[in-house]
Amino acid sequence: MKVQNWIKIFLLIMAIPTLLVGLTALFDPQAIMDNVDQTLDTISARSSTRAIYGGMHLCFGLFFVYGAFKAQREALLILALYGVGFVIGRLVSLPMDGRPNAFISRFIWIEAITALLSVYFYRLSSKT
Repeated sequence: MKVQNWIKIFLLIMAIPTLLVGLTALFDPQAIMDNVDQTLDTISARSSTRAIYGGMHLCFGLFFVYGAFKAQREALLILALYGVGFVIGRLVSLPMDGRPNAFISRFIWIEAITALLSVYFYRLSSKT
């Protein structure tokens, strides 16, 4: 199978959870925050969650779908930065805040693998 097809599959797979987080946060922001043991008890908290986890994730997910077909390199770069950003935040948090719950602890691995695969596919795509 050609590299571009593998990249397309990867981007589409990554789009699915990103879109699901975005849609869930837009319509039920508390469901997202339940995973991190937070209660959204103010309008500002719900608004920020809808914006960051909802709108931003929805747009990223849509871009990953678009990128799978029309802008693979750009989508891979954004996805790599997205994953690296999460990993940096979690690594900074570990010594400062301690170990998060099991749900969140799994994500450092998922985010690191996502970032590494994105960089790998990005490098492969420059050779084709």
